[in-house]
Amino acid sequence: GPRFYFCGGITILRAGGDASGREPAVRARDVVALKGPEEAQRTVATLKEKTDCVKLTENEKGDLFTPIAREARAAGMAVIAHSFNAVDSAAWGISGIEHMVGVAISTIRSTEGRKAVEGMTIPAGHKNSLLYQWMEPAYFNEVIDSLVSRKVMINPTLDFEWKGLMEHAREFELEDARLLYNPNLQYMPLSERLVSLGQYHWADKRSAAEKELFLKGYKRVQEFLGRFVKAGGKIYAGTDSAAATTPGLSLHHEMELLVDAGLSPMDSLRSSTQWGAELLGLDNKLGTVEVNKLADLVILRGSPLEDIRRTKEIDQVIRDGEIVDTGFHSDYSFPFRLLGPVSKHLYNPIPVLSDVNPPMTAQGTEAKLRVRGRGFVPSTVVQIDGSAIQTTWVSPTELSAVLTRAHSSRVGTVLIQVESPLPGGGVTEPLEFYITYP
Repeated sequence: GPRFYFCGGITILRAGGDASGREPAVRARDVVALKGPEEAQRTVATLKEKTDCVKLTENEKGDLFTPIAREARAAGMAVIAHSFNAVDSAAWGISGIEHMVGVAISTIRSTEGRKAVEGMTIPAGHKNSLLYQWMEPAYFNEVIDSLVSRKVMINPTLDFEWKGLMEHAREFELEDARLLYNPNLQYMPLSERLVSLGQYHWADKRSAAEKELFLKGYKRVQEFLGRFVKAGGKIYAGTDSAAATTPGLSLHHEMELLVDAGLSPMDSLRSSTQWGAELLGLDNKLGTVEVNKLADLVILRGSPLEDIRRTKEIDQVIRDGEIVDTGFHSDYSFPFRLLGPVSKHLYNPIPVLSDVNPPMTAQGTEAKLRVRGRGFVPSTVVQIDGSAIQTTWVSPTELSAVLTRAHSSRVGTVLIQVESPLPGGGVTEPLEFYITYP
């Protein structure tokens, strides 16, 4: 199989919880807790036993970033993070920046732009495509100089952020669909396939005016990245495939998008090989083909220096000098635990039904039901004895539904449930509802 390298997270405990005030939904083996800067050395030492780099969130400030980064570098570990300001993150000692949010914000200096950003909700790992229209090219060089002088790399995740808008969207979607519905790949959960393909349509219902603003921002992101690499900056290509893109294939798409942004095909290849190895401190054994390095090779049928899309024309994969079987096998059993909706923000949550009001209605009458619980999404529906009824989403904790005269035509007990569709989702336990005599 592939070589796995892990980044370990640090949960910052403030007033009994992490930076968000909530305990994490999933406590992985590579997440450790930190109460203050004085614990940085112990925390990094704990992570080093299990992981290859440290990952932080954008919510923490320099008082914690700096000592963690210092201890990590002393231990030979890189520190990567989401960022709300790339210049600040660079000054705090970060090695790599995830996504373009912090880069964009650091270039926005106008009063109008700053006011617009202050009015936005900018969650980590989500698409923030309205942000980038406010990037100011006049400040690109200043930000680039700050990052390059401190040897800070960027993982722009272009495929994740822009796959529903860029010119290759339909081409990439078709390639994904061909792969994901390969008969020998059907051990991949349906929800995973739906998440990946669904991301091509996140902007379908946006107005033409909004899409123009998205594309304006995309062009500014492309301009920044092209200038960044020309100035000596380095990119490590990643795609957030654990969240929303097709593993493997999305990296080929990312390399194509980097070339669109102005990188040479060689620099795009470096983003997935040499520069990624350098970030993790693995360039003494991986990243380039050299004497005394590991014999890991991908042999192509054509030159990607002529056309970066030829990285998909794979003839052989060699690991440790051995030819690897790259086919898919229908009897394959996935060896790792799948966390699904517990950890993936693009899955629909598992709905929970708590009560229905009113709890009864008279035979032959129509009733408007207030259905309460949690984990409701706009596509959640209320069911009567397994059949969907007219439902209106009110909030994540409330639905409004209409029980018609046909549903109340017979006296007795009916069962009310709530269902959210794939990906994720599910059906709640039922609650009894009573049809009484008139």
